[in-house]
Amino acid sequence: MDGADDRLESGSTDDDTAFGTSGSAAPAGWQQGRPEWPARLPSGTAKEKLHSYLTAHQAGADARELLALLFSGAGSDPELGTRIISGILGGDPNFMFDAVTGLWSLSRASTLRVPLDQADFVVLDLETASGRPTPGSIIEIGAYRMRGRQILEPFQSLLKPRMRIPRFVARLTSISDEMVAAAPPVEDVLPRFRAFMGDAVMVAHNAQFDHAFLDFEFRRLFGIGLLNPVLCTLRMARRLLPSLRRRRLELLAEHFGLSTAGRHRGLGDARMAAELLSIFLEMASQMGMNRLDRLLDHYSRGVAGRRIERHVAPEVVAAIPQRPGVYLMRNQDGDLLYVGKATRLRDRVGSYFNGHSHVSGKIAELVNHVWQIETRPMRSALEAALVEARLIRELKPPYNRMLKSAAPAWFIRVDLSDPFPRLQAVQRLTSRTGVLQLGPFIGRRNIEHSLRALSRLLGLRSCSGRLEPHEDFSPCIYGQIGHCAAPCNLSVSEDLYNQQASRAISFLRGRSGPILSDLMRARDQAAAAMRFEEAKRHHRSLAALATLAERTTRLSRVVTENNLVIVVGGHWAEASAAVNADDRLKPVSNECPVAYVILSGRLALKREVDSPQAGCAVAQFIAQNYDLYKLRPVVRTELEAMTIVARWLKERAPTDGRIVSINGAVFDPAWLWN
Repeated sequence: MDGADDRLESGSTDDDTAFGTSGSAAPAGWQQGRPEWPARLPSGTAKEKLHSYLTAHQAGADARELLALLFSGAGSDPELGTRIISGILGGDPNFMFDAVTGLWSLSRASTLRVPLDQADFVVLDLETASGRPTPGSIIEIGAYRMRGRQILEPFQSLLKPRMRIPRFVARLTSISDEMVAAAPPVEDVLPRFRAFMGDAVMVAHNAQFDHAFLDFEFRRLFGIGLLNPVLCTLRMARRLLPSLRRRRLELLAEHFGLSTAGRHRGLGDARMAAELLSIFLEMASQMGMNRLDRLLDHYSRGVAGRRIERHVAPEVVAAIPQRPGVYLMRNQDGDLLYVGKATRLRDRVGSYFNGHSHVSGKIAELVNHVWQIETRPMRSALEAALVEARLIRELKPPYNRMLKSAAPAWFIRVDLSDPFPRLQAVQRLTSRTGVLQLGPFIGRRNIEHSLRALSRLLGLRSCSGRLEPHEDFSPCIYGQIGHCAAPCNLSVSEDLYNQQASRAISFLRGRSGPILSDLMRARDQAAAAMRFEEAKRHHRSLAALATLAERTTRLSRVVTENNLVIVVGGHWAEASAAVNADDRLKPVSNECPVAYVILSGRLALKREVDSPQAGCAVAQFIAQNYDLYKLRPVVRTELEAMTIVARWLKERAPTDGRIVSINGAVFDPAWLWN
């Protein structure tokens, strides 16, 4: 696989190639300035904390900044801070103080205090046969040594992997099993490459990918990880070129007029990244960053310019199970900061510490305060979402009010009690009676555009509030230009308006053919009459409504028409109609399956099905409550679970639970494990 930015451009944050996916891998995102674990000093000492902090900040920090790490609220007396920090660090040769700048730093950081035009870089790119670090998975190394902006000698070698090269990797890179059959293994190539790198700064496009593979092999072969400072040209591109929407390696090369020859091969990609680095170094110098340590320190910060401090060891993240669940983030004192849910806990938690430069300032602030992570594995993503909502409601973590863990779900609402109903896109379900609610949909822009097109086509109003029609009332601009039938001034009768509203509801419930046919006919007639602007407008509306019709039919439905049982968790070895025969039903896994009974869109019952008798109890509950829930109005306390269930039904994976539809009050318990 390619070590460039193909993964990050997809928007994925749960990538197994991020640092920390293996117990032996380096800390996630510790590439800038080569943060590493501090020397094995006594755990929790003041010197250890300062050492770890300065390791991540090669440019140094002043005494007040360091004092704030040790004492909450300290630093109001600068002379006191200077004396305290000097007393702790003054006699230790691992630390040094610059009297000119007033900054403390690590002594070894002095080797990085060189002008950019004298700094040594090794720009590299790896091609790999797998998506995550495994022994012998690197199939090609391409690299260039640089001194400042000058490109010097290259390094290139194919490597013989320990596995077959996947077909899609061979197509992407043109590297086949035959090409690497006679190549040396990684055990022979890596010592030569380590000598080629020396103490230079490692540079790559999407450096976390390449660093993860090299660090894994370094630890396996040499007993110590990759210690070189690391710089990522993708991160630099995000900071230096914020107006560019896509920053893939070849797109950046084309942006600057560079050659893209050799794309998806190690040396070709390394050459492009080296030329980009040369350009970025010139841009950084023009911004006043003309020293290597300052450049490394600058790109260890998030987009808000904040320094991101990581207090959670990578071994802790690597030990988190890869299954659905919730995670609780706590500060140094154990106070709860944030509660989140995940389909894959280890990937989700690791994404906070993977060093992505596009992290928001609020998330950076959260990560800076996280010292402990508690995880609670669940049977399914549905259970995780329900537990997360309950914990947030009960515990009210401060950062849950600031952060949103997922794109909001949107619902289409039609108030059937309104004499002149309109189509609305809303985020919250309502408990009012007589309201049709359909969804969920993800993405506000698309759903609102589709609803506007449908309302314009049928002449439905978009204004809010109840109408009091009067013939002298002056309609709004939409009524004046024909986008609304203008019921406000009696241009259309209530009966005729409601006929159009009924057509909209039929469309939303899946009967889209008549409206789409009318729209196609109007488009074709306008085009035949050479009214091309009108035809173009009809064509845009047709595309929007066709998309909405497909999403409505395939992904969504009226929320209150959900009647089903969701079965998650363990499964059973055998099912029988004779559900009272205990000896014929044996759970295969240690976890009993759990049944979630959804009646009229509401979570009516959650029950562990640990025996045939429990299955009979679920069937009895459905028989007693099916008709009652159809008649009973929705209450406010049910809305949260309704939203969670509706969204889970839309986004669930095929392995995340089994759905048993309910079409009446009669339910066979055997369906729970068939």
